Amino acid sequence: MELEDHNEETEDRAVEFLKPAKRERFIEIVVPMLTLMTIVNCVIILVLVMNIGRKVNGLEQQMIVLQSNAAINAARMSEAEDSDLSESSEPVDVADIDGNHVTDATEAADIVEAAALEDTHKWTDREDNSADIRRVYLTFDDGPSANTDRILDILNQYGVKATFFVVGKEGYTEQYRRIVEDGHTLAMHSYTHKYSEIYASLDAYKEDLTKLHNFLYELTGEDCNIVRFPGGSSNTISHVDMWELIDYLNRENIAYFDWNVSSGDAAGGGKSTAQIKKNVLDNIDQFNNAVVLFHDAAGKDSTVDALPAIIEEILESDNTVLLPITEDTVRVQHLHE
Repeated sequence: MELEDHNEETEDRAVEFLKPAKRERFIEIVVPMLTLMTIVNCVIILVLVMNIGRKVNGLEQQMIVLQSNAAINAARMSEAEDSDLSESSEPVDVADIDGNHVTDATEAADIVEAAALEDTHKWTDREDNSADIRRVYLTFDDGPSANTDRILDILNQYGVKATFFVVGKEGYTEQYRRIVEDGHTLAMHSYTHKYSEIYASLDAYKEDLTKLHNFLYELTGEDCNIVRFPGGSSNTISHVDMWELIDYLNRENIAYFDWNVSSGDAAGGGKSTAQIKKNVLDNIDQFNNAVVLFHDAAGKDSTVDALPAIIEEILESDNTVLLPITEDTVRVQHLHE
């Protein structure tokens, strides 16, 4: 009897001895699993928050553009009323970047809308003040054109380097090559510059940009990796989410640039030389990195005529330099993470 009691007592102690060991093994298994699940959940939440933040930022930028567009439309309506324009008035003649009349109504509307946004978009982002020197970047979209050589001559006269966001055109081989040979930055805009084609889908944009890249490489040997979206990244014309296009450029290590100072020369009808000069010089002082938007296209003679006075005043400004855009340039972007 005593032996049985002793055996039972021994078994009870053994069970009690094993219980902590089991608990420890249980803890060793469960705690890491719970920790891992917590980390995974945190990562998922972080990704969701970042995506939501990016979307909110994009919506804010789009709201700014829509507000500007509404103001433009209101101004146009007011001008129409003041001019007593009737419904039977002849439609405004819209030209493409080559100066040709645009017969397609959708493309004509896109051109007018994009030009209005380019001329009125206001930079609302925080400015980089990391340097005491003001850096001004003169940029020219839509070329080459009949005005390219005049622009290059003026830049050469003042020893200034600029950036040319070009499109694909036949018959301008020497101008493409001269941009590179003169030490300017040859950058990409689009091959066709037809909004309805470029922004039809992500694949359509890829095809257009690849075609332009290969075209420029064959002509000049430049492996271009800097781009500007037609109408800017904040355009309201694209049928595809601009973030999809931006993500594509990021994957391809292509840097995109918008502008924070507009010369106002995009819209048809033409601005005077004095107005273009005023639009630029009245605004570059607001920024440490001023990216100025001009257009190198047929009919933009006032832009070329305004250049000497603009360059002279900038060169005379204290602590100010004129530079071409490079990969290291502070990126002025209407949409960004």
